[in-house]
Amino acid sequence: MGDPAGVGPEIIVKSFSQYPLPASSRVVVIGDVCTLERAARLWATGLSIVPVTSFPELPAEKNQLCVLDPNTMSEDIAPGVASLAGGSASVEYIKKAVQMALQQEIDIIVTAPISKESIHKAGHHYPGHTELLGELTGASKTVLMLAGKKLRVALVTTHASIQDVPGLITTEAIYDTLKLVNNWLVRHVTAQPRIAVVGLNPHCGDGGVFGKEEAETIVPAIEKAQKEGILAEGPFSADALFSRTIQHDAVIAMYHDQGMIPVKMESQGHAINITLGLPILRISVDHGTAFDIAWKGIADPTSMINVLQSAAQFSKSACVGKG
Repeated sequence: MGDPAGVGPEIIVKSFSQYPLPASSRVVVIGDVCTLERAARLWATGLSIVPVTSFPELPAEKNQLCVLDPNTMSEDIAPGVASLAGGSASVEYIKKAVQMALQQEIDIIVTAPISKESIHKAGHHYPGHTELLGELTGASKTVLMLAGKKLRVALVTTHASIQDVPGLITTEAIYDTLKLVNNWLVRHVTAQPRIAVVGLNPHCGDGGVFGKEEAETIVPAIEKAQKEGILAEGPFSADALFSRTIQHDAVIAMYHDQGMIPVKMESQGHAINITLGLPILRISVDHGTAFDIAWKGIADPTSMINVLQSAAQFSKSACVGKG
């Protein structure tokens, strides 16, 4: 369900009242029953919240949404406000979902947004979902990839201060990212994916005038991947690459805003977030908790609807446990 103070409850009830999943799909929301009941009364009056204690054996009836409540909400939470209680509940929902996925009770996890501030207040010092999921599953390397209408962008670094980014970009980190992205594309998109890699510096360093990371770090990673048969190309200047129609199946960006801005502009808020490298399947909406508009009835559920549609497809085409 994500943070109860954010837009998660609203976009969940709106999605399930507006978009019927395939008849064979079985869905359970891990979250707070009372919160979702309140959200349904406000924005999905025809949707019935059904408390369950385990994953449903049969698909829910029309206009029903099954909710598994770990009973972690110790107090009422103010809408649009970061809190210890909201952060603690958010993490417990994720832990429960991961446990069920690792035990193969579920095929795929869809996550609504969490608040980094809230989970930090609760004592969980993770930069975001990706790192938390990596630790819970024991994954050695995870990669955040955002998929828009036509553009897929994966990140070498995620939620890091811009001053820390150069030190985090290593040949091994770029190579590992290339491998994970290539493996995912082979499973889900095409047998011979083409991957573009962008540079870190303006104009890819312009021969070392603006930086040497391209020559010393990025090119060796691309060459290493190429030797293993991965069709990696670059480095390209980010401004030049993203300003034209991209002919590649995915792009590897060096840091968060370098990759997220173009894909979010291209998708107009309707992209999906895919975590690569996990032993389970997890996808998410492409936006945050939006505390400024939370519980005001104006949150757009389109990204969540897109994620749910993708989840139904991925759970049919992919095997859990092969990340």
